[in-house]
Amino acid sequence: MQLVTDSGAILLGRNFEIDGYAKRPFRGVTHFHSDHIIDIGKSVRDGLFVIGTEITLEALEILGERIPKSKKLHLDYGVEVELLGERVRLKKADHIIGSAQFEIRSDDVSYAYTGDFKNPGKSTEILNPDVLVIDATYGSPSMRRYFRNEIELLLADYVRDKLIQGPVAIYAYHGKIQEVMLVLRKHGIDAPFIADGKVWEITKLAQSKGYDFGTVLSPRTKEGREVIRDNWYVVFKHYHEFKRRDGKYYHFALSGWQLKEPFREIDPKSMVVGYSSHADFEETLYYIDNSTTDHIVIDGYRSSYAVSLAAYIKRNSPNKKVYVSPKPVKDAIRSTEVDD
Repeated sequence: MQLVTDSGAILLGRNFEIDGYAKRPFRGVTHFHSDHIIDIGKSVRDGLFVIGTEITLEALEILGERIPKSKKLHLDYGVEVELLGERVRLKKADHIIGSAQFEIRSDDVSYAYTGDFKNPGKSTEILNPDVLVIDATYGSPSMRRYFRNEIELLLADYVRDKLIQGPVAIYAYHGKIQEVMLVLRKHGIDAPFIADGKVWEITKLAQSKGYDFGTVLSPRTKEGREVIRDNWYVVFKHYHEFKRRDGKYYHFALSGWQLKEPFREIDPKSMVVGYSSHADFEETLYYIDNSTTDHIVIDGYRSSYAVSLAAYIKRNSPNKKVYVSPKPVKDAIRSTEVDD
């Protein structure tokens, strides 16, 4: 069942391409990380609509993707629309702000694609289509994050302790940064937040849609410069800036590939944190086991572990029909190496 192309497009029904280009009328975008907006310019050029949540479509503009207003179709979660005889609906996915799962009903057959997710059955709804395409970023049985339920509190405690000594810098990918802002506020971190560039723009976008991050300031404003002089704040930077860190801050880099232990110190002022926006192996299995679908297609384009997951499911859930699409190749993109 080849529902994922060699170029990463998820093909649902007759008319929908999700997270990749296949010259179909409608392009769905589960979220705005780079491995899910592949060739979106071609979809804009050749297609009728680009579909996603309002935050996703507006964040794409911030990240440099130009989509004419006439080709944007933003859908709220749970709202169903009919396009060329097929019905499309978005469901919440707990990954980054604006993330969505896609449901398509075509000719009495229902399809769904999870996109990236975590916390299935809680903040990610488990879908029950006839055919389910699922992410398998952490598809190996060895990829279990046993501390996943405690990592938010542990991170907040570490940040609180380090703020006593001076300012803290947190490095993560777009969208994930804003989720971490919410986590720190939830656990009582009340220091001002500082953000600049696209991090600032996406944060302001999220605030305009109702997200409450408390005090977030730009270093380019008078208020932001005053906070920085006071030396008590948390600055948020894109993950790629971690390699250019200096001695001004205590640094936390958030990485899903930190699996064995929650924290790893790499120098006296820097730590890698096992904080991921993806389901680990157990969470992925939980989604599959608790969905009523008997036909599972594992995204083999964005994971090097799709075959491992398929083999495990076949051994332990023989009633489920499992496919890997496309067959993985050595240079397949691994989403967490790009935007975990």
